[in-house]
Amino acid sequence: MAGQTGPRAADRTLEVLELVAQATAPVSAKALARGLGCALSTVYTLLTPLTERGYLVRTGGGYTLGYQVSALHRAFQRQAGLTDDIDGVLARMRQATRACANYVAYQGDGLVIADVRTVTADGEERPELAVGVDPRSHAYAHGKIALAAAGPAARRRYLEQPGLRRFTPQTIASAERLDQELRRIRRTGVALDVEEARPGLACLAAPVLGSGGAVIGSVSLSVRPEDLRARRQQLITAVKQAAREASQRA
Repeated sequence: MAGQTGPRAADRTLEVLELVAQATAPVSAKALARGLGCALSTVYTLLTPLTERGYLVRTGGGYTLGYQVSALHRAFQRQAGLTDDIDGVLARMRQATRACANYVAYQGDGLVIADVRTVTADGEERPELAVGVDPRSHAYAHGKIALAAAGPAARRRYLEQPGLRRFTPQTIASAERLDQELRRIRRTGVALDVEEARPGLACLAAPVLGSGGAVIGSVSLSVRPEDLRARRQQLITAVKQAAREASQRA
């Protein structure tokens, strides 16, 4: 590639994949060149290995994601513990509690949401979760699990950026109070939030451990605050049991 080798070329290749993935229809090479701000010849140089390796497919209307992306996703799910076993754990927890059941997989230092599974019924409250670093980690039960398991350096980075933003009047916005909360979570094995991330939503979560004993994710239940108050111990017991089962299958 003229003028571009090494890390810059790799960055551009990944940018092509991201642009195609974000599109709702096939993307033309000219549109990719505009999106990247580079020459059309550069885009074709990037597209060639991506199509040859099956990461992109050329159609009549432009480029779409190829079959190799699906293979990568299946490998990612396997490595993240997102198997049919997890779906079974969530389904049983949902049936036992009549509450929205979630599994959140962590990556890196534990503060990156890698993927989310949810078993719910129409009309139930559920957390609004997305992959990546969630600035509401200190407000959601599943995020508190991740913070409680993370090392001091990772927690310090979180306190610095994105920081303890307040999302509701109940959100923990003090580093000292958060530290007390995380110590309690490590002691009890369960995290709670009651309208800390969203008004009208309460969550409770427990950690899922990998084969080496590290926290790789969490199972959680999402209910209305009044439901948590009425069935607190039942829900805590259910989420901790589900976490143990998920850990055994991880």
